[in-house]
Amino acid sequence: MIAYAHPGSVAGLDDMQGRQVAEALGLPAAGTLGLLLRAKRAGLVPAVRPLMDAVVVEGFHVSPELYRVMLDLADEAL
Repeated sequence: MIAYAHPGSVAGLDDMQGRQVAEALGLPAAGTLGLLLRAKRAGLVPAVRPLMDAVVVEGFHVSPELYRVMLDLADEAL
């Protein structure tokens, strides 16, 4: 795991087994949506919504409730 070799980084993981391994190693982990939110907060991307829409088009499932929560966390009104 790259995050293990680079202290201070975040492991990008969407599967439960990967997150469990990261947790056992004491590594912070974030899924796709969490990484998008971190990127917005760091000023790396201007908005989460178009990126979230793009991953949904590619088949990534995001429930309507999670979609709204993500937009709220990103300070992007519906």
